[in-house]
Formats: sequence, C-alpha cells, structure tokens
Amino acid sequence: MISSTTVLKITALLNGAASTTAFSLPTTAFNVRPSTSLSMSAALIVQNKGGGHGELGFQLAKNLSSNPKITSITILQDSACKDSKEPFCSYATDIPNVRVVKANLADESMTAADMQTLLGGGEAFEYVWDNASKGAEGTAGKAIIDSAKNWNSKLLTYVSSAGIYKPNGVFPMPETTPVKDSAGQVLYEKYAIENGLPFVSFRPQYIYGEKSNKWDYIDWYFDRLVRGQPLPIPGDGSQKVSLTNSEDVASLLASVLNDEAAAVKQTFFNCGTDQLVSYDEVAAMCAE
Repeated sequence: MISSTTVLKITALLNGAASTTAFSLPTTAFNVRPSTSLSMSAALIVQNKGGGHGELGFQLAKNLSSNPKITSITILQDSACKDSKEPFCSYATDIPNVRVVKANLADESMTAADMQTLLGGGEAFEYVWDNASKGAEGTAGKAIIDSAKNWNSKLLTYVSSAGIYKPNGVFPMPETTPVKDSAGQVLYEKYAIENGLPFVSFRPQYIYGEKSNKWDYIDWYFDRLVRGQPLPIPGDGSQKVSLTNSEDVASLLASVLNDEAAAVKQTFFNCGTDQLVSYDEVAAMCAE
C-alpha cells in the first residue's frame, strides 16, 4: 500500500498533475520531425510488450500529443508485443501522429549505438520515458540510459514499481520506505543517477484500464460474477489496496513537464490513488 498523500504531493509539487480516482472506468510514421536538434522537444516512449504496464505507453502518447511542450513523439515498441491485441492494435487509429519503431528490448547485447541506429542516425530526444526496462542489465535498460546521456536529454522518466519496497511496518508506505537493493528497478535508478542524468522515477502499484492486457485484477472479479461463481478472497477481505486507472498514471508521468526541476529534486514518486479500498469493497463495486 503506497502513501495516501502521493497524488496530492505530486499535484502540489508539479503544478497541474491530475489526481487519480479509483474505479474510473503495423508501424505508423506521420508528422515525424527531421533529424535536427533537441530544441524541437522530441519525446521518446520506450514501451514493453504488455502486462501490468502494457497500456501506459499508449495513454502517455495520447496525453503528450496535446502538450504544447512536445513537438514529436516516437514509441520504441518491444517487438514481442502482439499487434492484434490492445493497446497495440489501436496505435494506428488512436495515435496516428506517433511514430512507432519496433525493437527487441530483451536483447542483452543492445548498446546505445544500436539504439541510435534503430531510431535514426541523427535522432535525439529531449524527453525520454522508459516503460519497459526491468533493470539496467539483462535488457535494453542500460542502452536507454546511455542514449539519454548521449542526447543530453532534459529528463529521463522511469516507470519503476512499488514492488521494490521492503515493508517496515509503516503504512501507507512513503517514498522513503527501504527498497530491495538487488531489485532490477533499483539498480536501474542507481545507474541513471550515477550517470548524472536528470532523472525521475515513478513507482505504481496495481494499474487497470480500458485497453489493459493484463486480466489478473478487476477482470477476474467480473469474469466470475457474470458466471455466477463465488469470489475467493484471501484473508478476511479487509486488507486495503490501491487501484489506479492507466490514464491517471499517464497524466502523472506527463506531469514532470510542468516543473522539471522540482520533479528531479524529489526524484522518487509513489504513483497511485488516495482512495484505498478493501478486497471486499472491490468485489462489491464490481457486483454493482
């Protein structure tokens, strides 16, 4: 369970980040800028193949499309994604002005030079959001950090996870909660900071959304309810959980643009709703 004040803190700090509300229910290349300088505020979103974070790149691209600070958007998409599934099948129709480049992001040998070749020899990105890497080693994570350094990017924003925390009896857990030193996301954060990058890391918990492709959260409840099946709930059902809509998470990821210096100063942000609900309450809401 992450801190209930997280959204309020982010909103106050970054001047305009949207607060979250629980229970809100092939390649394209258009208007792509020529290879020029960082002054054009190009954005790069590195997107994983799916899962709990699978919808975030899509929603972030939609959000950034209306941000006057951003003039072009490229999604570096893990080629292991299933193009016939959401949200990937909606790229062409819903975000047609976003350039999509496919790459094997599980390639441990990928270097910054390889990434530059994939994206175009003269391309550079002022803002980078990494929603794919599970660490700085073993995936393309190191190449992404090294590339951001080569580009002299203004911000590298990372989608980490609240799963890196080591609970110490303080609940809700603030960003100062001890973390697992061996966690890949922690090592990624450490490598980016050691390289002197202007770096921000968001730590979401449970994410759901209209185009989600991980069905282990809310959809499990609906699947059983419509078939008249009972809902096995662990414990006594009173334990609290934070469920956050993917559009709200995307708005928080984009909010770093409102005050970049303030975002970098704090660096780490829990990313969730302040409306905590119990497992029993989740079941009751779905039933209604």
